[in-house]
Amino acid sequence: MKPNSICFFNSNKAWGGGEKWHYDFALLTRDRGYGVFAVTNDPSELADRLKALAGVTVLHLPIGNLSFLNPVVLYKLFRFFRDNQVECVVMALPSDMKAGGIAARLAGVREIIFRRGIAVPTKNTVLNRFLFRHVITKLIYNSECTKRTVLQQNPGMIENERTHLVHCGFDVAEFDALPGAPLVEKRPGEVVIGNAGRLTAQKGQKLLIEAARWLKDRGHAVRTLIAGKGEMEQELKDYARKLGVEDEVVFLGFITDMKSFHLSLDIFALSSLWEGFCYVQVEAMTLGRPVVAFDVSSIPEVVSDGETGYLAPVGDSAAFAQKIELLIKDPELRAKMGQAGRKRVIDHFEMKKTLADFERAISI
Repeated sequence: MKPNSICFFNSNKAWGGGEKWHYDFALLTRDRGYGVFAVTNDPSELADRLKALAGVTVLHLPIGNLSFLNPVVLYKLFRFFRDNQVECVVMALPSDMKAGGIAARLAGVREIIFRRGIAVPTKNTVLNRFLFRHVITKLIYNSECTKRTVLQQNPGMIENERTHLVHCGFDVAEFDALPGAPLVEKRPGEVVIGNAGRLTAQKGQKLLIEAARWLKDRGHAVRTLIAGKGEMEQELKDYARKLGVEDEVVFLGFITDMKSFHLSLDIFALSSLWEGFCYVQVEAMTLGRPVVAFDVSSIPEVVSDGETGYLAPVGDSAAFAQKIELLIKDPELRAKMGQAGRKRVIDHFEMKKTLADFERAISI
């Protein structure tokens, strides 16, 4: 039975892919006529953004991993769910599942859903087994890799029929409508490669710098643009200097205009060592850019190897560079793979499709 009201529960204080998903789906379900509510931490970036939306009622309060032991927090959540006649709660974090799940069960909420967008194992504890079997009604995951990892320690934690794949979703029409122009002027005969993400070990930019050195040694006129900030920024700049590619690798800092960034590129190089969904590769594919990435976590579910780009063995910078070289040498192949990538986004990850998948999951 389709619920009339939904509460999106996310206590993460920082902004990231999971928070974007909760924000987007709060807006989408509101526009579909649902009564929409939200529970967030205090303070949180998600709370600030949701409070600016008309038609979304937000409760923000301090929530941590042990909040399920705090009777005051549980009572406030219980009252919020009961007084607003919430029929479905969608939770983001294990701490949310504990406090929000228990309060929702006490309030008689019909659908109590744990939505997982990051590939991290759920600990096989007595409490988690109880929550999965007797509190949450469904598990929603954004990739098959996420599902496997979440249930890695106990595949029988939840019955398969109570699990549902709902991709993160990308609004192709909205992205197409954004203005954009290349951020850099391409030099004659040059191929521009791009990478965007936090400058952290997970994103693997050191391997991309090694690939830039390999391509330089092969005589290719390549410039690599790296967008993002992070704790490894100086280390990466020093590494580029050490490998002698400081002129070929350009650090752009934090970029807000991602469409213009992707329009600057011929090839998008995703050097991440693991990802959940990774919006940035979908942005590149939407604009017809082929993607070279590592064959790891959920990435093969987005990038179709040999069709929309290439996948290389994880951590192998030489193999990664060789895949890039195939695209450098063949502009027609770049165009063909780019077109196939855009089609794949529209067919599998377009927001209308993922919203329909979400509504189906919460209505079964």
